[in-house]
Amino acid sequence: MKNSFAMLFAIAFIVVLGILGMIMMDFSSLSIKQTSDNYLSAQGELYGRSATEFAIQALESRDFDTDGCVNNIDINTTLYDINMTFHYFLTKCPSDCNCSVIKTSESNGTVMINTYVKSKIDNIRYFRQTLQKP
Repeated sequence: MKNSFAMLFAIAFIVVLGILGMIMMDFSSLSIKQTSDNYLSAQGELYGRSATEFAIQALESRDFDTDGCVNNIDINTTLYDINMTFHYFLTKCPSDCNCSVIKTSESNGTVMINTYVKSKIDNIRYFRQTLQKP
């Protein structure tokens, strides 16, 4: 009778150890996934900041009288799709610009840059809105 209880106890102990092992593996894989998501999220944010700086540089080097307005810029990398849209605040709004007419000359030429970063791998998204006067 003692041997059968010992055998039953040993089987229960092995089952409990197996369940604990599965739980540990699940937490380990969850931690790896979270670390990967944090890395991709930080990388997407840095891409968004760099793309915004690129857009500001493109606006500052542009002659709006001859070249017209930039309404959007799309950048595609292997991991991310980056879409930037521009909205201008001008005293006189040209027909090719996405803009609003304003009355204050101090704010004339201000640009609102909306930067959208979307990951191609995971469901990671980043949005940044910037007001800039080039």
